[in-house]
Formats: sequence, C-alpha cells, structure tokens
Amino acid sequence: MSSSSSMKLFSRHYKRIWVLGIMAALLSLISYGIAKLSFLEDIESKTVDYRFRLAPRVQDADSSVVMIAIDDGSLSFASQELKQGWPFPREYYAVVSEYLTGQGARAVIFDMIFDDPDFDRIDVSAEDSDGHFAYVMAAGSKVILAQLLSHQETEVDELLTRHQLPYAVDHLPNLNVWKGTRSPLPEFSYAARGVGAINLLESKDSTIRTVPAVYNLKGKHYPSLALSAIMNGEKTFPQEKFKRIPLNQKGELYLNWYGPGGINQTFKYLPFQDVLKSAVAKLLGWDPVIGDGYFKDKYVIIGATSGGLMDLKTSPYTWGMPGMEVWATAISNIKNEDYIRFLPGIWHLLILFGISFLVLILVGRVSSSLSAFGVMLALLVLLFAAYYSFYAARFILPVSVPILNLLLSWLFILTLSYIMEGKHKRELRMMFNRYLHPDLVDRIVDNPDLVQMGGEEYQATVMFSDIYNFTGFSEKHTPTELVSYLNEYFSQFTNSILDYKGLLDKYTGDGLMAVFGVPIPNPDHAYWACKAALAHRDFSLEFKNRTDLNSAQFFHLNTRLGINSGPLVAGNIGSERRMEYTSIGDTVNLSARLEGVNKVFKTHIIISEATYIQVKDKMFCRELDFLKVKGKKEPTRIFELIAERDKVDASEYGWISDYERALAEYRAGNWDAALKGFQALAEEPLNDEASRTLIKRCEILKLNPPKDWEGIFTLDEK
Repeated sequence: MSSSSSMKLFSRHYKRIWVLGIMAALLSLISYGIAKLSFLEDIESKTVDYRFRLAPRVQDADSSVVMIAIDDGSLSFASQELKQGWPFPREYYAVVSEYLTGQGARAVIFDMIFDDPDFDRIDVSAEDSDGHFAYVMAAGSKVILAQLLSHQETEVDELLTRHQLPYAVDHLPNLNVWKGTRSPLPEFSYAARGVGAINLLESKDSTIRTVPAVYNLKGKHYPSLALSAIMNGEKTFPQEKFKRIPLNQKGELYLNWYGPGGINQTFKYLPFQDVLKSAVAKLLGWDPVIGDGYFKDKYVIIGATSGGLMDLKTSPYTWGMPGMEVWATAISNIKNEDYIRFLPGIWHLLILFGISFLVLILVGRVSSSLSAFGVMLALLVLLFAAYYSFYAARFILPVSVPILNLLLSWLFILTLSYIMEGKHKRELRMMFNRYLHPDLVDRIVDNPDLVQMGGEEYQATVMFSDIYNFTGFSEKHTPTELVSYLNEYFSQFTNSILDYKGLLDKYTGDGLMAVFGVPIPNPDHAYWACKAALAHRDFSLEFKNRTDLNSAQFFHLNTRLGINSGPLVAGNIGSERRMEYTSIGDTVNLSARLEGVNKVFKTHIIISEATYIQVKDKMFCRELDFLKVKGKKEPTRIFELIAERDKVDASEYGWISDYERALAEYRAGNWDAALKGFQALAEEPLNDEASRTLIKRCEILKLNPPKDWEGIFTLDEK
C-alpha cells in the first residue's frame, strides 16, 4: 500500500474510539516520562506549596510540641540580668533540662550543636558547666542532642554509635552517604537519651519541603533529630510504625506543614528566659513563671529565633521561619502518622491516559464550541480534584504533568485534525466567509454536509432596510462615489446586525436584508432584531442636528427599517455551480413591504404585529395602523418601534395613549374626533409625522366616507 493510500485510510479512521485510545496511551506514556524532568518536578513542588497556602490546617498541629525560643529578649535578659552573653553557659541548659524532665516532658530536644567544650567564665569553669549538663543528662533527663553531618572526612566517636537507628533500612537504597560529623562531645553523646542529625536538603528556591528521617554516616544509619525525639519520647515505637513513615528512597519525609511559622502561629512558643526563671524558681521554692504541669507529656524543642543567630528557614507559608519549626512539624507528622500521601505511579499513568483520551474524544468527535468547553471543564475538574483531595485528606494529585498532558493531547489532536481535514475546511471557510455570518461558517465547517441544495424551516425575524430618497441622491454622484459611500455606510450598519446575533442575508443595492434566529435557532430572535434596529437608530440620531453630514452619515440618518417575525425557510438556494444561503417565505415578503410603509408615516422602524407580540413586554411601541400592504390580501396591524422599556422613563411616552384614542376614533369612523386628536399630536411640541399622515387620511375619508368602513386601510404603494 502506498503512503498516500495509507494516509487516506488513516484519515478515514483516525477518529475511531480504538484509534484515539492508542494515541492517548502513547501521549500519556510520553507525558509520564517527561514528568521526571527536574523543571517539572520544581513546578509541581510549587503547586503543592500553593495548596498548602490555600488549605492550612493549624488545628491539626500537635499541641504537645512546644518551642523554647532563645530570642532577643532572652539574650537581653542574660546579658543585663545575669551578666552572661552568648553563647550561654551549659549550666543554663542543665538547669532547664532538669526542670523540664521533672515537669514530665517526653523529650527535651536541643536544635543546637554541642561539639566544642564550654569556655571558662568568672563564676563557673567550663569543666563544671559541661560536667553539670552531662550529669543532668545521665541522671535521667530526656535530652535529645543534635549532630551536623558533613561530606568532609572526620573521625566518628565510638560513643556516638550507641545512637544508631535500631531498624533495618533495606527499603531505602538511595540514602546520601556522609563522611564526617560535628557531633556532641563524647561525654554528652554518652549521657544523652538520643542524638539526631539536623542536615536539611533545601530545594533550589531554599524552601524546606522534605526532611531526611534517616542518614547514612560511613555505612551506619542514624535518625534525624525529629525521629530520635519520637523514638525516645514515645513509650513504644515499633519497627512497623517506622516502616509506615512514607519515606522516599533517599530516606526523606515530605513534610505536612500545618500553617504559617513563627511565634504564636502554628506551634506554641515560650521565651527561654521564662523557662530559665521557672527552673530557678522551682529550685529555690519560689512560684515559677510557668505553672506546674504545663510541660507534662510535651516535646520541648530548644533553639534560636533571634535574627542575629541566623537559624532561619523557609516553608511554603513563611520566609524567615525559626529552623526548629521544621523539626516540630516532623515530630507532629511522625507522632500522629499525619502524612502527605502521594498518588502511586500506576494511578498517575491511568489519570494521564484518561485525560488524554477525554481530550482526544472531545476535540476529535465533538463540535468545536462544545469541545473547547469540555476541555476547559476537564481542566477545572482536575484543579478542583487536586485542591479538594489535598484539603480533605492531604492527598496529592499531580497537577503540572496532567495539565501538560492535557495541552499536549489538545495540540496533538488539533494538529492532526488540521492536517487531515484542514485543507477541505479552509476551502469551505474561504468560500463562505465572503457572504455568510461567522457562526454559519463555523457550522458548515464543522458539518460540511450542510452545503447542499434545499433548506430547513425556522421561526425567525426578518429585517429589511432602505434609504430615503436614495434615487435623488444617486443622480448627483458618480457610480464610483456611490460605491464608496455605500461601503462606508454598510460597514457600520453591518456591525449593528452582527453584534446582535443577526445573519446578514444579502445587500439589496442601497439596503440590506438581515435574519435573526437563522441558521442557529434563537427563541429571542424578535427581541434581538429590535435591539439591532434601535442600536442603529440611536447611532444615526447622533448626526441629527449636524449641518456638516458626510454621505455615509446622511444615509444612516435616512435609513428606514421593516421588521416581521414568523416561519421561513433558510438554506442554500441555487445551482451546483453557484449557490447562496438565503431565506424565503411570506415572512420575508411582508418584512420588505413594511420597510416601504415608513415612507407613508415618515417613521424609521416599523414592526409587524407578529413581532410586536414577542417584544411588547420589553419594548415601547405604538400601533400605527391596521392596513393591507400591496401584494397582501390579509390586513396586518403595524407598530412603530420606539425604545427599550428598561432604558427610558415611561412617563415620557404618555402621548402614545393620546394617539391610541385618536386611532380608535378613526377606526370607528368618527372623523372629527379623530382629526382633533391627531391635530393635537401633530402640533408643537411633539410634531408627530404619523399623526399628520392620518390627518390627511381623515380629511379624505371625511369627504368620501366609505360604505363599509372596518378601520382597515389598503395601501396601494410599496
């Protein structure tokens, strides 16, 4: 089979469900592979950050986690009251640790590195200060110390190995390997309840999203500060619970942040000075600043918050957050098994397939307007599902790659359709754009079978226009000038039609024919036709009092319109070599006749009774007459279209009632009474031209009264 035959065969079958399914599978596999690119992972991380900000859960943060902040106030207190600068003597930490342990704290966690000995001070030696701290730790306090790992080779103290992770980590094959450490002094490592590493692997934008739970130091595995605190603070922490921590292969936990960081935001903060004062007061038998029992069963983290100590981190919520809040969040997550959950890879792939398949079906097998709506709806559903799953269950549905997959599928099927069908549709569009409404062109392009002989029946409204005394005007100008003037005139007039959902059927010399409700049915076709007529009328009245009218403005000001509603047939009429989309029927004929009736009444817009019935609640109209137009056997009531009801003050149109009373007298054959009413309307200030027309008619009828007067007048002119 030749390549051209294969292409034709594919063009006939590429919209079949099974073919679209194969293409969707390939596109989803491509998108799934692209998802591993680092820049997409960065974008996805940003979307998760935004979900955190949209759905904070401050109330879920464990209230048993308390921060003791070495803040500016505590530094000032130590300097001014205790005459001690930074760093504080280890004596302070010993007193505080003993106090917190005595108050029932589950763990006293120092987010600080004690790798160097203290130094001698006036009132206490370094040896005594370090010794006291080590003694307190060894005497039963629940102190957890920190170590900072390094990629530079160092010796590892044997005493540190007692704090190794007691669990196997075979399920974590890609742990970073560290070669050295700044660990606590040997006597501290020996005495402390636990030691945890505090290295954080920040992202490119310095936002903390994950925290290692396990570290590989020279082949031995050590817990993080948070995991060490939990392991030593809980009564039991079995291996099964450790394995339930959702760590990635690098041993990192994706933190489930609760809310903004900082003092009195998500976690409770206490100044170090208050805790130190309470500890001393308790030793001396005084009343402590902090009441007894406050620290019972608490995880107490001690760390720096002073800007000068520079232990500041960034979370999805907060820039410049105290670093110890990272460990507070991790402790709360692990203690309560309150984890972020991720979609398994196979489900991610199935979602990508579903999105791709849906987009291919929508664009390939549904009309363009509905397919665009469907694709947008699919995007909104995806975004809402991602938000709600995170809000309700802290479950992360991927966003960036599914959106990429949606766009990729959309562009793919559009390109494919363009290649397979574009040439034929471009030919149709080029041919019909010259004289058809864009909506109709879109409909024909979507369904080329519409381009055939015949038509279909509609309920629609037809508008015809003409220009007063165009013949007299044309005698004074050359054909070239007339064409130029008419082009300028129709340019604006056509907008008034198309902007109000009308179909420009044809130009009729100095006029045009427009249809509303065709080819796309519209139940409000009469209303939109009247709005279009009034829009042009209002545009034209801007030139009424000007003396320097150009030709196009003159045409606008002297345009008359006839409007009628009813059944008609619209479709392609003509021959196989030449066809034109147009409308035919009695509705069309009466509309053309009504346009000419404007000459009789010196009006601008006349509508039929059929149109009036549909718009009377929205439009101000007045009944002009009950007459038979030329070429019609049945009489029709005609109305002048005046204004939209909701855009004018009804009190301004009280004269309509006067006209209706005079018209009633006229129809009853009471010529004198009718004349009196019409004459009042024809005079200042109203100067009603329609009343002047009926004055002349009444005078003729009064002189030659008809034998069988029914109030119906026969119009012999077009």
